[in-house]
Amino acid sequence: MALSTEEIMQISLDLVGWDEVPADSGVHVPADAVETALVGIDLESPEIQLAEREGYDLVLAHHPPGGDPRVNFAPVLEKQIEFMTAHGVPEERAEEAASGIISGMEHAGHSANYRHDPSIAEHLDQPYMNVHLAPDELGRRRFRDVADDLADDATVGEFADALGEIPEIEDAVTDVELRLGERENDLGEVAIHHAAGTNGGSDVASAYFDHGVDTVLYIHVGAGDTAELQEEYGDTEKNLVVTGHIASDAIGMNEFIDALEAEGLECDTVSGCGIGR
Repeated sequence: MALSTEEIMQISLDLVGWDEVPADSGVHVPADAVETALVGIDLESPEIQLAEREGYDLVLAHHPPGGDPRVNFAPVLEKQIEFMTAHGVPEERAEEAASGIISGMEHAGHSANYRHDPSIAEHLDQPYMNVHLAPDELGRRRFRDVADDLADDATVGEFADALGEIPEIEDAVTDVELRLGERENDLGEVAIHHAAGTNGGSDVASAYFDHGVDTVLYIHVGAGDTAELQEEYGDTEKNLVVTGHIASDAIGMNEFIDALEAEGLECDTVSGCGIGR
């Protein structure tokens, strides 16, 4: 069964129960009849040329490579505020914590060559799209289920071990890392900070920690942010669990690929997708 790029995008929305395409996702070169797709986390100009040479009907990327999803990515970061306030962080503090991330993304989008990869796809007449937030939301829900299934007195180590049983994380080269805290610490209240565009850095983690959250989960974090958190909270029982970027992205993308294949689309995976399948 052939699918249009619009139908493929709709499948991603249906998986999470959303009505609108998020700002970080889009169709760069549309197609009406897709039967085969090359799917990966990062698919850019070299992969576009590979797909065109090998006859794929579609290049389906996770991360936004250009166009509106690259330039106008920042509105997705409002999710940072939504997640923090859901855990009791006052709105003013949440907005302050997310302000640097939002400003940074606005500046990065404005300076990026947003035409580079989409223009190559257009030149080759190669259908091209990316789907970012919806698969990440699938991954966030999987992490939430892991946390919720643990006993009330679970430790951070038990949480990390349970996360490591997710097939994508189990099969990855990266491991679940405890960047702040100790394995024997109480898990306590857990904030799953995924599917908010990117990680929240030290500012967002601090906002959580200062308002009752004991454990924050990121899928990636910078060394500078880790150092700041260790300096501020190293003598507390606060915890930062980091699951690994590509393995974590693969969780939602693999579920999305399963849904596409159930509709008859033939998907070949590269660039991080397919881990744990």
